[in-house]
Amino acid sequence: MPIQAFKLPGDLPILIDLIPLAFQYPEHEAWSMQADEIESFVDSTKTLHRLWPLLRVAQVFSPSLRDLLLGYIWFEDDRPVGLTNVLRQGSSDRWIIGNVAVLPDYRRRGIARQLVAASVDLARQRGARAISLDVVADNLPAYALYDRLGFVHYTGRAELVHEGGALLPESTLPDGYTLQRGTVTDWRPRYSLAQRITPDAVQQYTPVEADYFRQSSLLRALAPLIQRAMGNRVDVFKVHAQGQIVASGIVTARLHPGGMNSLSILLDPAHAALAPAFVDCLLRHVLTLSPGRRTELSVPHWQPDVIAAALAAGFVKRCDTATMGTFCD
Repeated sequence: MPIQAFKLPGDLPILIDLIPLAFQYPEHEAWSMQADEIESFVDSTKTLHRLWPLLRVAQVFSPSLRDLLLGYIWFEDDRPVGLTNVLRQGSSDRWIIGNVAVLPDYRRRGIARQLVAASVDLARQRGARAISLDVVADNLPAYALYDRLGFVHYTGRAELVHEGGALLPESTLPDGYTLQRGTVTDWRPRYSLAQRITPDAVQQYTPVEADYFRQSSLLRALAPLIQRAMGNRVDVFKVHAQGQIVASGIVTARLHPGGMNSLSILLDPAHAALAPAFVDCLLRHVLTLSPGRRTELSVPHWQPDVIAAALAAGFVKRCDTATMGTFCD
């Protein structure tokens, strides 16, 4: 049978071998996985493999971890040529399909369609209410495939990258704003901010729910160990104004050789004036911890002020992605 269930941890080597080859687009080089992205991906996956005995024990006490990385693998000519993964968002009933990957020589054969359809059925069987996925907006064959499978384009993201070179002169926060350090385990400020500012059209498919942000006590205890093992340092920042959180940022600095840094930013659109200084603050922090390394930033299209500030700070846009969703009713 050409399709089989993706199983942890035994199929992680297939993931490592297949993903870098499948995400190559010679005709659109900006879409392709770059060398440092591959390094981060491979290192993180190998770390997951090493930590699997610990995670397997954690699954007993944390049901959400049982849906960590499900999916399917497609075989042709006695070898894996395609796969897709599907996973639960936190402990919510919203799921994400990722890694829809088919080797270039095996595309246009209906393999992706069958992998995605099987993943949708699997998520539905495990209680999913809605499923989302991301696709490069200009990847018209893939976009059309998801459209035919019933996915609706409801939002999108700008995929940005900073090459790690010289920074612009340092900026300061406008008057009335206070920057504070937070922690990954202190999820309530990020949840409150996201709940307040996420557009209704987006929340229709991916509502801001506490179960997506909240972690069990076991996961909170394991998170620092996992991040250290992956060679990452994760710092959280938040900005207060007028008695509430108006911005939140997560900095992931890569401390092991190779790989990339990343930023995640949420900004209340009513405080657009804060965007340039906040982006500058996070970028300086990550490049201080991990200098000379590329930094990726994925920003929702409904955050245009963050996108504009990032471009002004020296980020460049690789591509736009379309976020598409479907209900499981």
